[in-house]
Amino acid sequence: MKFALIFQNDTAAFLPEIFLALAILVVLLHGSFLGVTAASLYTYLTPSMIRITSVTLFLSLLLVLNNSVGPQTLWNSIFVNDYLSIWAKSIILLGLLFCVSVSEAYMFSARFRAYEFFVFILGIALSLCLLISSYDLLSIYLSMEFLSLIFYVLACWKKNSYFSAEAGLKYFILGSVASIFFLFGASLIYFALGTTNLASLALLTENLTTSSPFIYFGLICLVSALLFKLGAAPYHMWIADVYEGAPTLVSLIFAVVPKIAFFVVVLRLSFTSFWSLFPVFWEDFFCFCGIISLFIGCICGLGETKIKRLLAFSSVGHVGFLCLGLASGSIEGIQAVLFYLVIYMLTAAFLWIYVLHLDLTSDSSLITFADAIGLVRSNPFLGLGVVLMIFSLAGIPPFGGFFAKFNIFIGLVDSSFFIIAIFAVFTSVISAFYYIRLIKIFYFEKNNNWFFFAPLNKGGSIVMVLCGLIILFFMLSPNFFYLLSYKVGLGLMF
Repeated sequence: MKFALIFQNDTAAFLPEIFLALAILVVLLHGSFLGVTAASLYTYLTPSMIRITSVTLFLSLLLVLNNSVGPQTLWNSIFVNDYLSIWAKSIILLGLLFCVSVSEAYMFSARFRAYEFFVFILGIALSLCLLISSYDLLSIYLSMEFLSLIFYVLACWKKNSYFSAEAGLKYFILGSVASIFFLFGASLIYFALGTTNLASLALLTENLTTSSPFIYFGLICLVSALLFKLGAAPYHMWIADVYEGAPTLVSLIFAVVPKIAFFVVVLRLSFTSFWSLFPVFWEDFFCFCGIISLFIGCICGLGETKIKRLLAFSSVGHVGFLCLGLASGSIEGIQAVLFYLVIYMLTAAFLWIYVLHLDLTSDSSLITFADAIGLVRSNPFLGLGVVLMIFSLAGIPPFGGFFAKFNIFIGLVDSSFFIIAIFAVFTSVISAFYYIRLIKIFYFEKNNNWFFFAPLNKGGSIVMVLCGLIILFFMLSPNFFYLLSYKVGLGLMF
């Protein structure tokens, strides 16, 4: 009884995660009991699984938003509940809800009959929620491994595709190396300071005048593993091959969902636990990763002719902007990073759903620019929406992507990183070339053959309209997004 009273608040604050864990068991039982009947009657199990998964994610979102427990640490400071975690969990659950709602038509076309896919979706939701709330290096590691194991399986989901097998193998090998780096870094931090708890680390490093080299080396290993998961250069080797080889629906999940969770962990490490090391370590580290990511993203994307690889290198460049936002080391920098993450997620979701739509009509899973010729003539409204989102991704005003990059530039200039800000503008101009080339192919290239595009399914239409309207609403009334990101950033700093 005493134990129950001690952890009563912890259990109440942890209700979304407990609900997701129970929902995974329910969906697994539902699929296993109905799977044999569905196979024998040649019926299709996916629609009922989509409905159950969507309801589960929606109820989890309501539990996160209506959490009655205030900001505090949970379960002996292994996890934390604060404004940043509530905000990030809400966005991740919304992103997964978007991915589930667009999955039916693609799964039917690609002949994905396995109900386990939706069990993995809920597993991704649970692991990301645990990762966001983690307040200890060991809980971060375990949550990250939980997520990675699911991603390894999803990357090689197409059993009859060599590209999918290659993507899964590359992701597994390099991801295992990243996990080893994280664990080695955590052990070095523990060796130097005697704890792995983020709050305890913040107290121990608050007034440090001289730091052990073990701390610096351990932090490099820790953050390198996290930046690998984000696809930042020089840890980007896997991203183009995995995005291209994995099924397009899985690439959509990779591109849209997990970035926010990993950036939350990076923010907790750099701005909470090791804030005192910012002038001597974090500034240089994030500047280096940001500059290399911007350079790789703008140069490697110039020669690409496949849309999925182009979006992969584009994401490397955008992660570079986010790293530069972290390098500024101010509340404005945190606000710019959080704001950029939301705008990028919405824009990327729109474009990846369009690629998913192209995959339904393409004969090959390797979708090239030529597969998009004729879109504007067959569906002018969708073509215009795609073009506007590409403009937003390129950072052209007055779209959301421009203001997201503009906030990063303001943070850099306020921190006196003038040369880095000029370099970021220069790389952004170069990367705009391959975005505009894509638009030129949409509008001005002529196809000598007949072209046919399948009608956009209902779920995809709803998600694309929602993403487009939110970006449009931002253009009309940006204060809501700015104030929200500022409040969340303050919750992290104080």
